[in-house]
Amino acid sequence: MEPIAARRIMIRRPALAAVMAGVILLAGCVGQEQMGTPMRAADLTATAIAAVPTRTNTPVPTIGPTDTPTSTPTPTPSNTPTATRTPFHTNTPRPSPTPPIVVSPTGQPASASAGEPTWTPPPLDPALTIPDHYWMARPIPADFTTWVSRNYPYGSTNGGRLQTHHGVDIQNGTGTPVIAVQDGTVVYAGDDLGAIFGPQPNFYGNVIVIQHDFVDPGSGEPVYSLYGHLLAVKVESGQRVTQGDEIGLVGAAGVALGPHLHFEVRVGNPSSYASTRNPELWLRPYRGYGTLAGRITDAAGNLLRDVTLDVTSARDPAFRRAAFTYADDTVNGDTQFGENYALGDLPADYYNLVVRSGGTTLFRDQVYVHPNRTTWVEIQLR
Repeated sequence: MEPIAARRIMIRRPALAAVMAGVILLAGCVGQEQMGTPMRAADLTATAIAAVPTRTNTPVPTIGPTDTPTSTPTPTPSNTPTATRTPFHTNTPRPSPTPPIVVSPTGQPASASAGEPTWTPPPLDPALTIPDHYWMARPIPADFTTWVSRNYPYGSTNGGRLQTHHGVDIQNGTGTPVIAVQDGTVVYAGDDLGAIFGPQPNFYGNVIVIQHDFVDPGSGEPVYSLYGHLLAVKVESGQRVTQGDEIGLVGAAGVALGPHLHFEVRVGNPSSYASTRNPELWLRPYRGYGTLAGRITDAAGNLLRDVTLDVTSARDPAFRRAAFTYADDTVNGDTQFGENYALGDLPADYYNLVVRSGGTTLFRDQVYVHPNRTTWVEIQLR
């Protein structure tokens, strides 16, 4: 496990905008409790908010990203939502791949010019860290496209055009090998006409579900990986697999509009569409890359839905990404972290973070994303 980076930053007053000061906390996480009625960015007002109390977390031993946990935590009740909804669009789009920046062994983008000044990353605060669980390798071999497509990440709706996404997409051509992300036992392999894993029959077309040899550190429940829209299935139910074993081939079965792998992580119930977690908090980052995750809430602590967080490299404005808070409660925050947004595959760097609504900048600041771990950012708005 690697620690989540933490630091305190402030909401700054934008020029000519009536936005009052506030405080956010980049520190430890809270559990996945109910936070009241969700709100959207359009409901925010530009009034002052109170400071968020500082939380102190006791440092815990960390496990390297290639290690597999061996201890079994005591199970605790799961907070998996049971709400269901009717999807307003069942077709998964062909994802738009966004290749990552090449990073040097120092963690600095290789595209940086030789004469550019170097920077020193800020130190981690050991009193404000909690463990990651990057226990899964990528489900596509390194010779192919392995990064997550950014137009339809976990919990998003592709700009309101699709149902809330319960996994991530990795675009590759038909027939690309699909591999097991970690050791485990196949609990299902085949079509989903009779055994339903999505909101309707034949949603994934051909699907594989693997139960892994570790449990969720937040709940103690079993952890499963799901591989959907496959052209072919190469394993059988009950079969043992090892990380890296070829288990299937990329296809466009089910509701897919083009060939890609739909990948999910489920906790507790392998058959439940309501048991997913964000795979970007489980998939091991590239060397020199990290993940940005956290919570965006209103002043009362209510989770905000469909908020866009613009993320731009402070040194290379051409490198831009966007994180989206989860659109509804059909998807879940991590049982250990309780996040409502996550953005992976970010090169270690300083990033400018901006939240806007109706042309008004509600939040602006800069944060350093540490490599090989999650940088946690909580943003409280009004």
